[in-house]
Amino acid sequence: MDFGTTSEQDVFTEELHILRAAKTDVASGKQPDQRQFEQLAQHYEKLLKTTMKLSRISDIQGRTLKEQEQDLRTASADLQNLEQLRRQLISDISHELRTPITSVQGYIKAFLDNVIQPDPVYLTMIYQKLLTINQLISDLFQLSTLKANQLPLHFKRTSILQWLMSIPRKYELEANRQGVALILDSSISVEESLGIRPESAILFIDTVRMEQVVTNLLDNALKFTPQGGTVRLSGRLSAQPPDSVTAFKSAKANTPPYWFTLTVEDTGKGIEPNDLPFIFERFFRAGNADSHAVSGAGLGLAISREIVSQHNGQIGADSEAGRGSRFHFSVPAYDGSMSADGTIALPAGS
Repeated sequence: MDFGTTSEQDVFTEELHILRAAKTDVASGKQPDQRQFEQLAQHYEKLLKTTMKLSRISDIQGRTLKEQEQDLRTASADLQNLEQLRRQLISDISHELRTPITSVQGYIKAFLDNVIQPDPVYLTMIYQKLLTINQLISDLFQLSTLKANQLPLHFKRTSILQWLMSIPRKYELEANRQGVALILDSSISVEESLGIRPESAILFIDTVRMEQVVTNLLDNALKFTPQGGTVRLSGRLSAQPPDSVTAFKSAKANTPPYWFTLTVEDTGKGIEPNDLPFIFERFFRAGNADSHAVSGAGLGLAISREIVSQHNGQIGADSEAGRGSRFHFSVPAYDGSMSADGTIALPAGS
């Protein structure tokens, strides 16, 4: 057994030597001299110190082993999660790709059997199917990567006002093409008594990913809003994010000084009450959606939910069938005028 360092082992060896000498003296009838008692007392003190030191070492090693055990458990749980996501990805791909691939195979087989001729109409249909397959694979991979927390996000300081005002320009052409009025509220509303000006409000976000969320929400709003309808964007600064019928919050505890909420509201068909709780799930398509008129695999809102969660935010929706829908997401906001003294607490990963 290893009792410690060489000096600690010497303590035990010398202690045993003195005890044996004293035992021999007693057995032979001799009285141990005073020097032996003093040596025994000194070594007993050394022995106590050594025992205490070994006890502390044992405690440290015990805590280390517990920490390592917890790390191993966490790593094992992460591996199990990754394996579950891998299986889910393979299952989703095999299930969702079956229909478009079968369609493409059918057209090509018809070409080979001279049932139909490869004219531009059929070739365009095949090309569109292949684009759908490519987009589906890309979306599924991104969703799995987000769920595994393996998609790197690049947070940067962003002016809320400038970012919000830049959004409509990117979607006006599509809105005009569909005959839908795209309106941006001219100012950001601020909850009373907050004491912050919209001009100084900032976010720390991955602008590319957050724009993807905005795109998903606007695309849905434009798809389901009939010609002559309206899609409205608005921003609000508040102490708390809004409640909604469907609200998905980040699992991370987060108490920022402010919340910024972007709302996309349309005058479309709305969502049935039974469908509303499931709209942020992968592949879900609302019951009132015309599958022939509306494209997409039902992954946009699921991806948006994960991106907002990675920003420590929340996303939700309210709707009433026949009276339009209101989608919104909220992320932590800060007063940029206070950043000079380092008082802003940045989100994790930024």
